[in-house]
Amino acid sequence: MHSPLASLITLVETIARTQDPEAMMDTIVERLCDLMRAEVCSLYLCNPEQDTLILAATRGLSREAVGKVSLNLNEGLVGHIAASLSTLNIADAPADDRFVYIPETHEQSYHRFMGVPLIHLRKLVGVLVVQGTLNQQFNDDEEAFLITVASQLAGTLHHLQRSGSWMSHPTLSSYERYKGVKGSSGIGTGRLWVIDPHMTLDQVEAGINSDAIAEIADFHQAIEWVAEELEAGSGRLGNHLPSDLHALFGVYQMMLNSPELKKGVEDRINQGDSAPWALCQVIRNMANLFEQSNDPYLKARSEDITNIGQRILNQLLQHERQVTEAPDEALILCGELISITDLAEFPLKRIHGIICTAGSSLSHTAIVANALGIPAVMAVEDLKPAKFRGKRVIVDGNRGECIVTPPDALLNEYKRMIAEEQRFIAGLDKLKSLPAETLDGFRVELLTNTGLLADATPGLERGAEGVGLYRSEIPFMIHDSFPTEEEQLRIYQKVLAAYAPKPVSMRSLDIGGDKQLPYFEMAEENPYLGWRGIRFTLDNTQLLITQIRAMLRANIANGNLKLLVPMVSRVDEMVTFRQHVEKAVDDLNKLGYPAKLPSIGMMVEVPSAMLLIPKLAPYIDFVSVGSNDLTQYLLAVDRNNPRVSALFDHLHPAVMLALEYIQKECENHDLPLSVCGEMASDPVAVLVMIALGYQSISLSAFNIPRIKLLIRSVSRAELLPILEKARGLSHESDIRALFSDIAERALAKTPD
Repeated sequence: MHSPLASLITLVETIARTQDPEAMMDTIVERLCDLMRAEVCSLYLCNPEQDTLILAATRGLSREAVGKVSLNLNEGLVGHIAASLSTLNIADAPADDRFVYIPETHEQSYHRFMGVPLIHLRKLVGVLVVQGTLNQQFNDDEEAFLITVASQLAGTLHHLQRSGSWMSHPTLSSYERYKGVKGSSGIGTGRLWVIDPHMTLDQVEAGINSDAIAEIADFHQAIEWVAEELEAGSGRLGNHLPSDLHALFGVYQMMLNSPELKKGVEDRINQGDSAPWALCQVIRNMANLFEQSNDPYLKARSEDITNIGQRILNQLLQHERQVTEAPDEALILCGELISITDLAEFPLKRIHGIICTAGSSLSHTAIVANALGIPAVMAVEDLKPAKFRGKRVIVDGNRGECIVTPPDALLNEYKRMIAEEQRFIAGLDKLKSLPAETLDGFRVELLTNTGLLADATPGLERGAEGVGLYRSEIPFMIHDSFPTEEEQLRIYQKVLAAYAPKPVSMRSLDIGGDKQLPYFEMAEENPYLGWRGIRFTLDNTQLLITQIRAMLRANIANGNLKLLVPMVSRVDEMVTFRQHVEKAVDDLNKLGYPAKLPSIGMMVEVPSAMLLIPKLAPYIDFVSVGSNDLTQYLLAVDRNNPRVSALFDHLHPAVMLALEYIQKECENHDLPLSVCGEMASDPVAVLVMIALGYQSISLSAFNIPRIKLLIRSVSRAELLPILEKARGLSHESDIRALFSDIAERALAKTPD
């Protein structure tokens, strides 16, 4: 065998260049045969729906067997490897009791056999097998090499196996299923309509200009055209889009006219860059500021910058999108990222779903889709839209997946589910003004999360009782300098006024570490444990005081402000913060502003804050559990890291113990308590929280009616004995199973 490392690198590079699924699998078995000097190499992939292993590619066995031969898990030597998840290396396979001869493969002449499982993120993908005519085991080096190859290829083959595109045999599959991220709940069907620019920002090549003045003039002309586009789009959506969501067009206009964009591009053009190349670099730098954030909401804002940059580029290059009349039928819009202006180009009655190959659940695409009631799936990375242009497709926003070219039986079943869901949603409207109260009188306050004024309307329309978390970082991240007190004042006044007299918990600036500002650069090796949240703002007191003053002044006319402090880990942090607020109130009153001291709360995200509640109680008025970060810190799991994200679960026994401890300590110290994060939208987790005694949760606006129905359909008394059983369990899946039946029955009820 050649150098194992060099051989492995060559193999991986070759496969990476192979785009066609069948060619990729053939390349793997062909190259491994050559590298290991084996007569046979075969690849079996697992079909999760049938719990079988299917021969997907082979060199040495009969090609006629590909797609036809299947083995149950634990059937034959290959099935044994899959069931045991362990390597098998034997000298004489036919003599082994576990051997199963399959005539179609013509493998009777082979003796030595070695197979390794393909495992990605703890899930079986398939089995990789090599065979030979010699009656002796493969040596240790060969075994080590095949194990290494399997570990390197498992991730690549996982995407292929999951898509189903390798299952070319008609009896196996006639459609393809792609997983993504839930963007907007609901189900939609229609024809795939691809939204694609003629040239993307990534395709712009470095260039120089010969006339800087002319290029700057072209750039400004392109901005004017995009501004007109935005204005026209806003008008077209006027009768359908909730009024405050028009603020998204305002956000785009603000980005379009931001000094850092205009001046940045002009400076680069004056330095010799061509206008497209200057634009590309500036947009990339602006987007990176958000992209570097580990906060998914802020990370999603990079897409808005990119969308605006793309539109300017289209106008700058005079590459208008080709006008093709969309058919008068249900459409599923698909593209890398779909902006609000893209949506404005179609009659809303035709848009039955959205698929984005990039983005996240916090993208503006998802926010707008939620407001319009359009199912959306984000980050469908494996889908190639151009391949399926015009094909029938199902968008399942509830499961975060899409199905391309579904058979009639499956399509009809989804249409039945759509009709059923429409009847269900229509029935939820009557719950808007009703309290979220269990059958035995346990009352739960339902708040919503927001970060832009554009998020306000969905919450109000769905019965939110206030804002449990307002993210205040956006004004800081879209400026080229720290926003002034007056600039912040205008933003906070609008948010507080939109919800008055309902309470709004405004989180103080959660910046630093992983959330970079263009005018205050920092570099840290471990931003998760670094200079962020209250640590950053206390060390930059002027910024904190300015923000506090703006919030206090905004509250004068509304009286519904609550201050929320992020990333608390020490008692002295809350002591100092409270002193700053008290002094700001005193100073404002001396200046003639009748400011009042609002309620001051802390977020429990860092485990130390949880343990310090008794010592922190004298300095706080309420507590908000940031369930996403608390879960990450307790479990040492980054939910954005695909290698470990499957371990992230807010029903982990350790998280449940923490939530129970927090509830008891807050109850002992008369501290109002709420929970925000993904946990608050999970029906099973909500049942657990009700049983634990939580009386306030903050969740996405779209989920409020459904969670309200859940709460109004159960009795807390029936949950308490189930909670007692859950306390004795040691795995989150078992805990979830205990409560799942109750959640399903509750959500199947007709709203009263």
